[in-house]
Amino acid sequence: MDATNVYEKVFNARSPVLTWPGDPSDRTVSSMQNGLSKYAPGLNMTVRNTATHVASDEMTAQQALERLAALSLLAHWIDECEGPI
Repeated sequence: MDATNVYEKVFNARSPVLTWPGDPSDRTVSSMQNGLSKYAPGLNMTVRNTATHVASDEMTAQQALERLAALSLLAHWIDECEGPI
């Protein structure tokens, strides 16, 4: 299973492994959960996959920093999620 599939499974709308803390009926909590289910796999496909699959493409320092910031934000949000112990 590749990382995109892992993210899709972890944040699955029907039975997520990781959940945003709070009442699932709260709009903010629901928005975060729904957003993570799209952001995590999308980020993996657009940032990680393109950087590793096309090694000949070089990016500028600014582009690399922007991608790192996006990945860092995802890591921060994952760290805030609740999941199985």
